[in-house]
Amino acid sequence: MPRSCGWKNIKKALVCLFAFLCGIAPHGASAGPSALDQQTRALALLNRGCGTIVAQQVEDTPTPAPTATPSSSPAPGYVAPLTGTTQLVSTPRPSPGAATPPPVPTPTPAPGSTGAPIFVTRGGPTPPPITPAGQAAPAPEATPSGTPTLAPGSVAVISDQFVGSVKQGKPGDAIGNVHIIYSNGELVGDRAHYDGLRTVTMTGHPFLINRARDSVLSADTIVFDTVDQTAILSGGVGTSNQGVERGLVHFSAKELHTDPDGIGHGTNAFLSTCEHPRGGYHMTGKTLTYYPGDKIVINNVILWLGAAAVFYLPRVVIPLRTIDDETKRPAFFPEMGYDQAEGFYVKTKLGFGKDQYYYGYYRVEYFTKVGLGIGYVGFYSKKNGRRSAQVNYYGIHDRRTETSTHNLTVNEIENFSNTLRSNVSFSYNSANGALTNLPTSTNFNGSVTHSGIRSQQTYTFGHAATGSQSDTNQFGISDTRRLAKNISQSEIFTLSHSSSSYGGVQSDTATAHFTSNTNMTTPGATYALKIDKQFQQTPFGYNSLPELQIRPTSFLHNIGFPIQSVFTIGEYSEPQTQEATSRADLNFTLGPALYNLLGSSFSAQGSIRQIIYGTGDLKAQITQNLSLNTPIGTHFVNSLTYNEANFSGPSFVPFQFDAQSNQNSKGANDVMRFFNQDYYTLSINTGTSFRALAQPVGYTLSARPTARSIVILSGSLNPGLGFGNTNIQLGTPLGRDMTLQFIGNIDWKRQKSWLINKSVYLSKIIGDCYQLQLQYNQDAKTVNLTINILAFPSHAAGFGIGGQTGSIIPSSFNNI
Repeated sequence: MPRSCGWKNIKKALVCLFAFLCGIAPHGASAGPSALDQQTRALALLNRGCGTIVAQQVEDTPTPAPTATPSSSPAPGYVAPLTGTTQLVSTPRPSPGAATPPPVPTPTPAPGSTGAPIFVTRGGPTPPPITPAGQAAPAPEATPSGTPTLAPGSVAVISDQFVGSVKQGKPGDAIGNVHIIYSNGELVGDRAHYDGLRTVTMTGHPFLINRARDSVLSADTIVFDTVDQTAILSGGVGTSNQGVERGLVHFSAKELHTDPDGIGHGTNAFLSTCEHPRGGYHMTGKTLTYYPGDKIVINNVILWLGAAAVFYLPRVVIPLRTIDDETKRPAFFPEMGYDQAEGFYVKTKLGFGKDQYYYGYYRVEYFTKVGLGIGYVGFYSKKNGRRSAQVNYYGIHDRRTETSTHNLTVNEIENFSNTLRSNVSFSYNSANGALTNLPTSTNFNGSVTHSGIRSQQTYTFGHAATGSQSDTNQFGISDTRRLAKNISQSEIFTLSHSSSSYGGVQSDTATAHFTSNTNMTTPGATYALKIDKQFQQTPFGYNSLPELQIRPTSFLHNIGFPIQSVFTIGEYSEPQTQEATSRADLNFTLGPALYNLLGSSFSAQGSIRQIIYGTGDLKAQITQNLSLNTPIGTHFVNSLTYNEANFSGPSFVPFQFDAQSNQNSKGANDVMRFFNQDYYTLSINTGTSFRALAQPVGYTLSARPTARSIVILSGSLNPGLGFGNTNIQLGTPLGRDMTLQFIGNIDWKRQKSWLINKSVYLSKIIGDCYQLQLQYNQDAKTVNLTINILAFPSHAAGFGIGGQTGSIIPSSFNNI
């Protein structure tokens, strides 16, 4: 039974008009059956009483204007002479509901949802190629002049021929290059059968493509519901570049259908990001569910490397959107390895979640010496954005010590209004590392912040405890106000109490701390007035009552080199020394001054500081830093630096916080660098402290034996002691898509095992699809194997020498 236009149970209906149009004679003209057979007819679907149908003509070449004047407003069902390809545009009816998402995942809103018109141009008879992620998409072609447009919510049907009845409730067929165009996509096939009520069955190599042209679904048969705007695909095969950073994601299902919300469901799932899955990797599963523009979820998954089944996962989540947070990045393959303390291990993450408001993963880790560890990481948020939370739990029973450890972290943010916000966090750690016997620790922190136009107040509370050894509670209040355009004022008050028990000694400490800051900015200087006072049982720190700091924006700017100055004056007290007096601090920073001398670059920088106390004590400090960089020819550079520091005055009085060294010092360092572009660089450095003591000579050699390999040697020669350990790093390709990296130390004084502290990194790319990463560390006695999907790469540094994924080449090779 046809559904009326006001049927309230239909959510997000795009259109109510969708009619089959047959070729009939124009109004007022006569045409016999033979003329009808010679015309090209268009197929349309019509819901009774829902609007009017307007036929428009699209031709490959412009046609002359008709001699007869057409009527100003065609009647429903009016058809123009069909001299070319014909399309049907249905006038949309107003709909209170939102548009139903298309049956193809789309990362961005469809053009129709923005109110912009869609240019109605028929696509090709075969699915267009999807541009792989990481490659530039072809430039869009200009829209032909005069091309008709499809208003938001409307539907157009284009075909070469029509057979059957055009009356409502009777079936019909569209034959030849059939295109059903709607706001969010296009359904294409060789033949479409309409049952006369609401269903279109598309056959003949049918496919669905979304408006963004970045996802396409092909099938043996597509059954399209014109009321719910849903589809059922038999033997559905999909291709998309959504969410991947390299290549494409390919998936298929035996019976794929979409619900009214646009979410797709299928059975006998298959997925891979390899162009040749049998030579790379692929996944098979019992069921598949995809969420448009968000993710694909497969249940009861078997992971295959080539033709070998290697692992089983109850659930895998594949994102169809870019993920920057590494904690949310999927892990399809388990991590395997060996650790001397924990034995052989397998670690994996099992993703879960319905949408972006609730998702996460389970941690499952098994160690042959320790046992099974289970973890849970969940992310929650409300759709209105008022609340979000994160839960992180991990527990394991250690069979070596027959003890169980549990770690839990919870963080929750609540937005009560646009100006009031709270943040609460809790953590519980029964273990702080492997093979540790540290006591259980708990932490609780909460804050409430009110943000106004000119002021902000924050109230905080914190509690921390470590077993029965220590306990700390703290309460704080802060208030910040803008008194004028260039004046701000803030006050902070904290009250804390801590107790501890170590070695049978009990201690309790209570502390109150008050700080007031007033800041003013003027064109000539910035001013900061500070009051800092502590009340505590055990004397500690110092008090400033008050302190005024002045920073001129310009000071003696006409003398040829820059000078920065800071003037500080105030009244201070130090409870632990029972000293209280006034203090003035004048600090000048000179330079840097830069000069070019005979092809060499020279720079100089220094500082002068004078401190005056109310007790009559004086302290002074002068420092200087000089450098001279001299290139000689095109393969040699010499860099000479000199630094000096001189102190005057008492070292530790009157205040301990002003303690300074009473030893004057100076030193020089020289670096000689020989290089030839980036083929090699040899750096030799030594220095002196002007104390008649021989200094070690350091060396670093970096060389490129080939364009894709590098060797780095570094160490030092100590006079009288000989060569110390030499660090060696190398990276070299081992055939196609395979690299080897090595790091270790050469101990020249050992007669045996002279190569120590070895680490080896081996990387192999399989099928331009996934990467095997093998790591060995001699000191830790560990072996680790991971599989990195190139379409969803991990951005976290960790594999490779120096934390650089796949490379040990320095970022500035010529500046070593």
